[in-house]
Amino acid sequence: MINYITAVLALYFTSYFYYLYISRGIGHKAEFLQLRRFLPCAILAILPSALAQIQLTNNLLITSLIVGLAWIITYPLLYWLTYHKNSTDFGFHFDTVFGLYIIGWLSALKILVIYFNVFPTVLLTFLATIEFLILLLPVAQWIFYLLYKSCIDENSMMMLQETHYNEIIEFFKSFSIPVNLLLFILPTSLYGIMVYLNITALSNVPIDMNIYYLAAIIAITIFLTIYLWKKGKGVFVRTGIVELYLDVKEYFETTKLYVQNMNKRLKDLEVTPTYPNFSKPSTILLIIGESESRDYMSAFSECEYDTTPWLKAKKEDSNFLFFPNSYSCIAHTVSCLERALTEFNQYNDKKFYSSCSIIDIAHKAGYTTHWYSNQGHLGCADTPVTLVANTSGVAKWTKQNLNQVQYDEALLDYLDEIDSQKNNFVVIHLKGNHFNFINRYPPEFTKWGKPGKYDLILNYLNSIAYTDSILEKIHNYASKNLNLQALLYFSDHGTLPDKRRSPNFDGFGTVRIPMFAYFSDEYIQKNNEIYQTLSENQHRYFTNDLAYDLMCSIFNIKSNHFDETNSLASPKYKFTREMLTTDLGKMYIKNDTTK
Repeated sequence: MINYITAVLALYFTSYFYYLYISRGIGHKAEFLQLRRFLPCAILAILPSALAQIQLTNNLLITSLIVGLAWIITYPLLYWLTYHKNSTDFGFHFDTVFGLYIIGWLSALKILVIYFNVFPTVLLTFLATIEFLILLLPVAQWIFYLLYKSCIDENSMMMLQETHYNEIIEFFKSFSIPVNLLLFILPTSLYGIMVYLNITALSNVPIDMNIYYLAAIIAITIFLTIYLWKKGKGVFVRTGIVELYLDVKEYFETTKLYVQNMNKRLKDLEVTPTYPNFSKPSTILLIIGESESRDYMSAFSECEYDTTPWLKAKKEDSNFLFFPNSYSCIAHTVSCLERALTEFNQYNDKKFYSSCSIIDIAHKAGYTTHWYSNQGHLGCADTPVTLVANTSGVAKWTKQNLNQVQYDEALLDYLDEIDSQKNNFVVIHLKGNHFNFINRYPPEFTKWGKPGKYDLILNYLNSIAYTDSILEKIHNYASKNLNLQALLYFSDHGTLPDKRRSPNFDGFGTVRIPMFAYFSDEYIQKNNEIYQTLSENQHRYFTNDLAYDLMCSIFNIKSNHFDETNSLASPKYKFTREMLTTDLGKMYIKNDTTK
């Protein structure tokens, strides 16, 4: 009995003082609360083994102990390692509670399986599988931390929930065959070991408990099952990583209010004029790039390689305007575009689901709206970007078949569908330069390096050159066939091609984006003030969450949902380099010392 009491006290004091060490700003009340709370948790962790007289070194208890300790340690420690230098208020006591209780729950279940001796090998293998799956969450968090030197936060959780299955395949393809084999062998081996340890416990565990001890273990099992797993209220859903997952999931559920609020938004929205003033039916284009950095584009910076020959040649064309001081509001597609496409931005207190979008404005301004995307719904049919897209008159996505690469040229076929006898507003969302870069262009398009050879920098440069050719084809087709009046292009964010993408802010290189605009002669003649203002503002600073207001200016409309002081095309534009931010307000553009 002394051994079990010692084990309880060791778990209790270790857990408690560990909790105190990796918490910040919890206050004395919380300290004393956990001082009381952790004791019954530690008792229930060891009590089933004590009642069954199982040795503390038995494999049956060891595997449960490993799972529990992994939960107690992982999320609180990784959060502390990431934020302890700049955050003074955090604590995750439910991770400790879950970790302690899961030890008791798993141990009790295995004791009951062995005691009743009904298909014990099958049931212990099943329980080992459950243990393995529970352990995978802490293991995955450690892998994430080793890759990105950060715990999983809100942005990275959003990325994980939005990831398309083809992106997962491409991610693993980016590793060498030996690394992929290792990634398969390690978890498989871990699972095999856990099964082996549990099954070998069969020959070492006594099964001669009296009826009272058996009843106590059954009661503990029932209590812990309810307390751990009760829907919406159990300890599991209140642990750090699961609570984060549910918060992000709830955020995506909240964004669905965007559709529910659509009629209310449109009823309140006022736009004048309500019909374009061009001489004949015309088209305005908005093209959204993906992960394209202006640092690697010869049209924007000094580059060893001429990655954007078409765009670079247009710098001598007065119909084209370039904006070399443009930035992304965050290096995360959905968080960026839900702002860029609506009046919701870093600098106001609006909410996405109640904000008007550029599609709403175009509808009211008399345009037939089209949305064509090569992004595969971003892996989630109800992301904010897709919700906006689906309010278009036509919304189509290229086919994203499993393990099949779809190049951006597939979008060109959609242009044939557009009726040139109507006024059209067309949004084209490119796959652009998204990792894995080698899959963004056909092998025969390779300009630098060898076709099919994996080289991050050269692959990225080739993808930029391919995007340049796609932009040229879109511009030429729309000019010839759709009476193109205006075109705005910007990327959602940039990237560091020689560095695996991080979900957290990874330097200004990830947010320095290209932006350019094209205006026809007729547009310039009829909207000369807009053109001249934009021309004069080419070197002013801009973040792409203000693209909604810029597009409102390009439409040349007035609206109760258009703030002209946010528009780069307005003389009232208020922002300076010192005022603008990125990473959703956490970083100032003025701190970017590299142009």
